[in-house]
Amino acid sequence: MRYTIRLGMTQSYLLPGDAGYLLIDAGPRGRADAFFRALRRYGIDPGQIRLIIVTHAHFDHVGSLHAIRQRCACPVMIHEAEAGLLSRGQVVLPPGTNPLTRRLIRLANRHPRLIKRWFRFDPVRPDHVINGPLDLAPYGFNARILPTPGHTPGSLTVVTPAGLAFVGDLAINTLPAGLGPYWPPFGDDPDLIRAGWRTLREMGVTTLYPAHGRPFKAEKLPL
Repeated sequence: MRYTIRLGMTQSYLLPGDAGYLLIDAGPRGRADAFFRALRRYGIDPGQIRLIIVTHAHFDHVGSLHAIRQRCACPVMIHEAEAGLLSRGQVVLPPGTNPLTRRLIRLANRHPRLIKRWFRFDPVRPDHVINGPLDLAPYGFNARILPTPGHTPGSLTVVTPAGLAFVGDLAINTLPAGLGPYWPPFGDDPDLIRAGWRTLREMGVTTLYPAHGRPFKAEKLPL
């Protein structure tokens, strides 16, 4: 059974495999206890988490990674473009994709010490560093990883044969009833974001599971 675990501002996902679960993202700092409470509700032992995939190394996706990984004793996988950020605990804020968020980032960049304090996370040395598509069958999961840069250089999406895509921040869905907006408020390259959307649609993906907001149909992406 697939589970959604809300960790503060970020949703993490658990996908079942042959002998345990795949965790996609680990939420912001201070959310490990909430994660383990959710596991208890679902009757899942921490030792059943067999692999953690980080869609990208932003604070709201890796803030609780160190604590979760330590207790679950499982490997962590990330794209090579962001492995160094994760290993160093380096906070990076992407550019805004609209006038408001661009102003916010300009303001934030004037106060680097505050940003490092507010958005800090404990360094984690990844066990598996990838640089291209990867079939997860050898790890016990019927899914594959697809690099989908745009929000960040090393953003990853997990795609299942059923057409489900766990996209991190490649897209969002922050309004009720699946009304969007789908465009992420922050991102390095809007052209690559849109290219990632097209790739998922061409692959036959039917439903996107964003880290922020409810799942929505891929046909709603404004290509």
